Amino acid sequence: MKKITFCFLFFTVGFFLMADESYQIRIEQPTGGTHGNLPMPADEPDVYHNITAQEIIIDGPGAVSYYDVEIFSATNWYIYVSTQVSGSYDTIDISSLPQGEYVITIDSPTGNSFEGYFETY
Repeated sequence: MKKITFCFLFFTVGFFLMADESYQIRIEQPTGGTHGNLPMPADEPDVYHNITAQEIIIDGPGAVSYYDVEIFSATNWYIYVSTQVSGSYDTIDISSLPQGEYVITIDSPTGNSFEGYFETY
């Protein structure tokens, strides 16, 4: 009975972990800096792509009140999203994006710019 309970628990936890498939988008400053290298700008956000929810998560440190965000195709440069999000935490719905590769640019009111790449399926 213990083996059956353990297997059920293992598969149940595995299912819930797979149900929220997210990964961090590596963002860089167009001038050549990368996320995680020092010195890191105080307003640099963490950016995630939640594949299951079809959204981009902008997790800012709260150093600024907002970010200007654009998402455009990496192949034809068409801008699909142009919006302003909170500098602390916000999400962007990308469920209407066609399958493909995209560039996300994030501009801070302090003049810092960040960009990263992600793919929709």
